[in-house]
Amino acid sequence: MSYIYPAFVVILITTVYTTFLAFNLIPQVKAVNGDSDGQYFYTPSEPELYGVLVSFHVMFGMLITCFILASTSSPGYIPRETSADRKRWVDGDFEIKDEDDNRVKEIIQDTKADLNNSRVIAWLKSIVILERKKQYGYYRHCSACNLYKPDRTHHCRICDRCILRMDHHCPWIRNCVGHRNYKTFLLLLFYAIACLGFILGGMARRLVYAFRPIMDTTVFLLEDLLVLIVYLLCLFLFIALCMFFTFHMNLTLNNMTTIELREKKNNTDPFIVHRFNVAHAKFDNGYWNNFIQIFGPPWMWLLPIFPGGDGTYLGTSVKKSSEIESKTQI
Repeated sequence: MSYIYPAFVVILITTVYTTFLAFNLIPQVKAVNGDSDGQYFYTPSEPELYGVLVSFHVMFGMLITCFILASTSSPGYIPRETSADRKRWVDGDFEIKDEDDNRVKEIIQDTKADLNNSRVIAWLKSIVILERKKQYGYYRHCSACNLYKPDRTHHCRICDRCILRMDHHCPWIRNCVGHRNYKTFLLLLFYAIACLGFILGGMARRLVYAFRPIMDTTVFLLEDLLVLIVYLLCLFLFIALCMFFTFHMNLTLNNMTTIELREKKNNTDPFIVHRFNVAHAKFDNGYWNNFIQIFGPPWMWLLPIFPGGDGTYLGTSVKKSSEIESKTQI
């Protein structure tokens, strides 16, 4: 049953692409070559036509690539490869000083704590594990995976695994959207919107032509009606995906996930909201740095290339100590 949604997406993409190809692109090619009167579509110049053909198929190719990668790539799991990883996530030894641990618990329990103080924020960013259980401030532990959870990690009941920086489980790609494939998921939305924009613009005149007086019922049912249905479907998807993409870009710029927004920031319990604000102070680095964290340097913004990072969101103190160790070994 889990394959039904991806199969539906494949059928939908195939239907829309075939309709656009058969009733817009191919007739335009024939019109440019003088093989058709081109009365129901815009007849561009030859350079413009082949520019559109190449541009559309590049974006369509990126759409298919992102769909495959988002569906098959790992969303990111709790690492256990090194001894340091096993020490943290299996044994729960985070080497946090007792005074720091007690201070974290105090800040979490104090809803009036000053989270705008730059020194407090810098200190929060240095803590290895900041997110704690609601009661008593204990470390979060997954009983299903038998592992301690890094910050922003959640257990997916469908995948039955803990996902790093889990955003949500998407049935349309039959995969979780997490740390390692979130960028690919966003690019999937972006290229879907771009392709739909091309189709809506390219088939506009063909849509108008579909409202001419019906002279042949067969042509109307097999061509005009199909064009009308596909065009309205594309218009609906274009609007819906634009709204969905805008929503996720807002999350990206604010360094939030869907789970954090729905279950924590917008929670009616002020204590849960406060715990989110404490954790978010560690993750939020400003709009630009938050964007770069997901998309990487400018040259890879539109490419489905993972920008890096292990997704555990360890504190800056751990990063500094690891850098010192690596320099010492060199």
